[in-house]
Order: sequence, then C-alpha cells, then structure tokens
Amino acid sequence: MSILKQFLIKTHLSADAAELLQTAWKNKKKIKAREVLMNFNQIDTHLYFVESGCVRLYVNSPEGEEVCLGFAYGGTFITCFQTFIHETPSQQCIEAVSDCELLAIPKSDFFKLVNENKAIAEWYRNALENILTGHIQRQIELLTLSPHKRYEAFLQRSGHLVNSIPLKYIASYLMMKPETLSRIRAKIS
Repeated sequence: MSILKQFLIKTHLSADAAELLQTAWKNKKKIKAREVLMNFNQIDTHLYFVESGCVRLYVNSPEGEEVCLGFAYGGTFITCFQTFIHETPSQQCIEAVSDCELLAIPKSDFFKLVNENKAIAEWYRNALENILTGHIQRQIELLTLSPHKRYEAFLQRSGHLVNSIPLKYIASYLMMKPETLSRIRAKIS
C-alpha cells in the first residue's frame, strides 16, 4: 500500500475513496535540498503530498529576512493555499529542506473528485478544519507563550523534526533568533 493511501485511510477516508483519490495523484516529482518547489509570484495550482523529505513554506519580511510559516514532511500535504484556491501569484515560497519525493495533483483533478464524491468532500472539509485550527493555535502560541514555552509546544507537536531541520528554520518558525533557540535548547539538555 502506498504512503499516500495509508495516510488517507489513517485520516478516516474509506478504502474505496482513498483508492479513488490516490489514483488521481499521477505526477511524481523529486527535488533536491534547497531547490524551490514554488517561488514567489509563481502560480502553481497543484496540491503536493510529501512522500519523503521535508519542505518549508516561508515569506520574506520587510527587512528581507526569511520567515518560516511551516513545514511539510513525509506523510503531509503542502501548497500555497492562496495560489491553489485563487490562482493568484504566490506571496510565499516552498523550498526543500532535504531531498524530497512528492506526488502532485492538479487543482482541476482534485476538485473534480471533491465535487463528485461525498466521502472525499467530507475528508477535504475535515482536512481544512484541522489546518485552520492548527494555524489558529500557532497564532495563539506566538502571541501568548514565552520563547521557551513555544519551543516546548513545538517539541510536543513536531519533535521528530528537530534533528532533520536546521535550527535557524525552527527559530524562524517560532519567531525567535537562532541564539535564543540555542540558549533554550542548552537549558533543556
């Protein structure tokens, strides 16, 4: 069974619907570490499933610093949602943190399945709800928790990523300087 199908079934999609959705992910893509999957101002209306490796989603601050918004790794999805939904130029960049293998489905193929299959439509709605609540929780953490508590929350949710992602990206994601993250990690050790 493919990694994608295992993931779909694990997220409560029936085996039949998972099979139907999985067969539509026909485009395989391999990218090397530091290679850009989607660049700023690009329009890419694919939804990607990461089979292996890790990518990061980031923006540039007014000062020109890269600010990490999130990560996708084996068994998760990634896209620039504004571009995917509205087909407008991306304000974000998706870059490989490590060598990656991805599957892609064009928006038109994906929404054809969403519109024709009630189970896939329900699965998509649930996925969007989970993504939205995750983003809201992250915003709450960034606004209300100390740097130390933000790092602890990151470890609880995504501790498996700590040794595979450069600390400067994790620090950026947690909205702190790399030196601050290094001090926090030294206190924990």
